[in-house]
Amino acid sequence: MFRIDYTDLSKAQVEAALDKRAAPLCATQFCACLSGREMKIILDKTPVEGPVLEYEFHSETKLTLKENGAAAVTCDYGAHSLKEITLFTHMIPGTKRGYTVVINHSTSVVTAFEMWFIDYEGEKIDRRSNYYHVMQVGGLKPFFNREVQRQYYFGYVEEQGKQPPSTRDAISLRLENTMIKWKEDRGKKRLATYTSTTFTTHVDLDTPDGGDVLTFASDILQISDSLFICCFGEVGFSGRLSVEVLDLFSMKKIGVTMGIDENDVFEHTVYHGKGKYIGRYASFYDFNDKGDQYADGIKSRIDFTEKGARSTYRPGIMTKLITEDELKAASKNVFIYDPERQAKNSMSRQTLDDTAYCVGKELSFKGDDGFTVQMRFNSIHELEYKLESGAAGFKNEVDVQANTEIDGVWNTEQYRAMELDENLIILAFYRTGSYPPTCLAFALDFDNGCATCIESRIGSKYEWHDVVPIYHFGVIDMDGLTPLRIFRQGFTDELLGRAFTWNYSENMSSIHIYNAPHSYSWTIINNGEPGSPANRAGGPVWSSPCEYIKLRDDVYIMDFVEQKWDGMTDMFFMNLRIMRDSGFEFGITHDGTTIFLEKVGAIARNAGRLDLSGVYPLRNYNTRS
Repeated sequence: MFRIDYTDLSKAQVEAALDKRAAPLCATQFCACLSGREMKIILDKTPVEGPVLEYEFHSETKLTLKENGAAAVTCDYGAHSLKEITLFTHMIPGTKRGYTVVINHSTSVVTAFEMWFIDYEGEKIDRRSNYYHVMQVGGLKPFFNREVQRQYYFGYVEEQGKQPPSTRDAISLRLENTMIKWKEDRGKKRLATYTSTTFTTHVDLDTPDGGDVLTFASDILQISDSLFICCFGEVGFSGRLSVEVLDLFSMKKIGVTMGIDENDVFEHTVYHGKGKYIGRYASFYDFNDKGDQYADGIKSRIDFTEKGARSTYRPGIMTKLITEDELKAASKNVFIYDPERQAKNSMSRQTLDDTAYCVGKELSFKGDDGFTVQMRFNSIHELEYKLESGAAGFKNEVDVQANTEIDGVWNTEQYRAMELDENLIILAFYRTGSYPPTCLAFALDFDNGCATCIESRIGSKYEWHDVVPIYHFGVIDMDGLTPLRIFRQGFTDELLGRAFTWNYSENMSSIHIYNAPHSYSWTIINNGEPGSPANRAGGPVWSSPCEYIKLRDDVYIMDFVEQKWDGMTDMFFMNLRIMRDSGFEFGITHDGTTIFLEKVGAIARNAGRLDLSGVYPLRNYNTRS
């Protein structure tokens, strides 16, 4: 889904797709539990005034609706039930909208989701010339015609002679960081993590790109201690909307998906599923926080009295798309460990100190693939290096032109080095004059002679601002050091299923969940440190492809690339005995004009570990030379 090129549909194309089929489908059989019934649903007036919905269910697939007392219309619908809950869904003929309604028969409480496609021609965002700052994205007016909008309303079923129920379903943090593996009757297998009140992450285990962690804007609502509603929109992707009711007692769910798929075909499907509870990572909201309000950082940016308002994250429009000519121009505007930029980077306040460990040393990194870099360390911040001519002759995702002026000769560069563990040094430098623009980062183990080089190049087959990492595993060649002949640093699954908080600065903390072999997600904790009463969970969440590398016991690299966004890479070198990470951030600015390399670092807290061996087949990496 990360790399599906979804069509920017026009209003007319959306309407044409809906005309072909608006009736919901079902993989098995619709529930006839509402057939023959009539009900009047009263929805609350705040924060958005809800309608009055009068239904008459003629069969298991046909109903009539009176909306706010208007003339009755006949609709195709579909329903499923789970214990005392019934979910039914329908579109309204001749319109681009409909409803999904969740009824609790034991309490008469209702939560209704109005669903619609925008009824105007959405603004076209030309990323070649325009992009949005992160603080602008959450409250933007909808402009993608294919995205299904939603507004949920709380209310009840009116019953003659009875007082309306005083309780309602409510937003909730009680599912925070719960992970469930779902298998649905429509054939979909999905690993879901309910990361906050406003976002969830999903791994589609049955797709060719299964393993990519995908993040969706969501509503998490609580019905009871075991029953929850999760409504998630595939914002930034297909734009489809799903509403699900899940039960943590029986580990079953019912749901509906409505929208336009990757083939531009309208989809409206009712389904049910069976889940396996994988576990729950740590929660970081205050003990007295009932989770019935949105996080302060979200409420301050979004007016929830506006219909359809929701917390979203749209990395796809937060970076200007560049051409190759613009990349070439940016490669002449490079900031390497610039003090002013470092001071403004909120992820640079907790880095490890620079070390002079390598000063005076001369060594070579020799990759088992033939990639060889000679280095001479002149001072704590200056080195000379020589890349063997032709060493870059392996296959890459980009067309590499020869760097004849800098290959095979000694070049002087700024570098930064830090001691991550006893006699284990990490360092990085930029190859001035390189094209594609290239950064080399190393982990050098002076105890056993093993080493890793991450060669990061800007420019991929997808987008020119993407960073492409290339991994070289090998040894240190220097006088007085005999490297191990057999074992190497290498890829690992040992971090899979783990979670940590990372505190980068007084106003920047996040939760990392390593929930796939080649991908992960992060939640930005509002206002920095977790735990204060004014700081409910529910910050922005996103996800990226990544790789995990083991350097030593308890010492790792997590290297990720923000694909479908700014293409930046962060190389986090972490020591879990001291609960620190420190590393390097390399990429191109959002406006596409400047290339940068900076230090980053954080202090960690353990946020839990889940066993994912029943979700993914664990691999035996060959770390032998």
